[in-house]
Amino acid sequence: MNPRALRALVMCATALALVSISQGEALESPRARWSPAQDGSTGEATRPRVPSQREIDDALRARDFTRAEPLIAARIEAGERDPILLYNHACVLARLGRLEEAEGRLLESVEEGFDAFDIMREDADLEPIREGRVYKAILEAHRRVERAQPERPARRPARDPLAAWEAAHGDRYRYERDEARGLLFATFLDERAHARMRADLALLEEHLLKTYFGRPPDRPALVAIVRPEDASRYLDRPEVKGMYLHSERRLVARDTGQSLQHEFVHLLHFADMERRGQRHPIWIQEGLASLYEDYTLRADGSIEFHPNIRFNIARRQVSSNTARPWKDLFGYSGERFMAGAERHYPQVRAIFEFFAREGKLEEFYRALVETSREDPSGVRAVERTFGEPLARVEARWRKWMLDRGAIDDTVSRGDPSLGLAVEDAVDGARIRSFVPGSAARAAGLRVGDVILSVAGRPVRNRDELMLAVAGLKHGESVEVRYRRDESELAAMVRPRPLGG
Repeated sequence: MNPRALRALVMCATALALVSISQGEALESPRARWSPAQDGSTGEATRPRVPSQREIDDALRARDFTRAEPLIAARIEAGERDPILLYNHACVLARLGRLEEAEGRLLESVEEGFDAFDIMREDADLEPIREGRVYKAILEAHRRVERAQPERPARRPARDPLAAWEAAHGDRYRYERDEARGLLFATFLDERAHARMRADLALLEEHLLKTYFGRPPDRPALVAIVRPEDASRYLDRPEVKGMYLHSERRLVARDTGQSLQHEFVHLLHFADMERRGQRHPIWIQEGLASLYEDYTLRADGSIEFHPNIRFNIARRQVSSNTARPWKDLFGYSGERFMAGAERHYPQVRAIFEFFAREGKLEEFYRALVETSREDPSGVRAVERTFGEPLARVEARWRKWMLDRGAIDDTVSRGDPSLGLAVEDAVDGARIRSFVPGSAARAAGLRVGDVILSVAGRPVRNRDELMLAVAGLKHGESVEVRYRRDESELAAMVRPRPLGG
């Protein structure tokens, strides 16, 4: 879409107009997560210092709008016209009550190429101007352009995400392009771990495209396994292990484990939503992505989803009658969902695991696509898929949760154990120490070895190792695959009772 043409169309509809961009990621407000391409510099000695993007990001993450506003304004006054910066300024101004300035700045962001309208519809920081003529006129103008050009090709991003990463980090990463799959890679994995990660994602992508999304992304997206020292630039908290930003076509993960799989589903899902001109609700986005945190893809193409550490949390919610009613949960905005993320993620994953156990996943997604415009909440898609009212489907789910029983997600005294303590490695769980009488040590493993799988179950971080070991039985030897320096090895380990 030509932003200047859109601006002219809006101006014909009202005296002022405003458009905002969407990052295509509904997990949280975009201010703390978008960064213009370049940081400012001090320039000549006689010129005032231009605030860095990191200073702005810190203020936005803290939601300190009073501090953020002059920092953003200074960068704009210094000549920066990045559309994301302009959009962020509009949101900050709206929160500060400077509504006319916010509307004007938002319109400027569109002129500069800010064109993701879906997030603008949900962004709570634009609430103060949502009822204004400008905001409404921009949405109406966008709808007119959508109707007039239903088959228009997507506008390519201004910057190639792989080139941008390489410009920022140089030769400290391994770079690769797979345009046929719509994927770009930047990792610091060794050659073997990189190849294993690529192969795992290729199988996952093949399954996801066949089951839901049809074809690869129209615009290549970057998958980056980030060095620890670079992580804070892209992941705003140490406990955040991965994030996908659709506006940047960039997935960043700390390791190759569950978060990578979760965010990879987001990558393909957002590409599909963009292609269809749809925006599926947050419970579906996060439920589907969370489901793929733990699974086994079989050689015949079938898939088995494993309950992970979220399941017991969801089951406790059901048993205590504190799980959110589906009719309420399905209508939550992204902001409300994330405000209760610790309870909502387990519930929506359990809902999607139930869909999978009923053999309804593919049918549900088809129904969702067909009913999205008339019912964006997903309720009608559930009812069409199961052939009964939502309340009855929910009642079946609650019964299934209770009948199934809790899963063993801990290793307690007397349980089968490998007898070791570990820390996260980028492609597994690194052994830090052994307990007395360790089964793993007796089998020849050493401190520093990185465990890659246990009994055929992949291990890509310590959480996955915990779940793998929790499922072991007394008296059964299991194969443990591990990496020692540049070699990958295997050992048969006979678990011993913890503390025995």
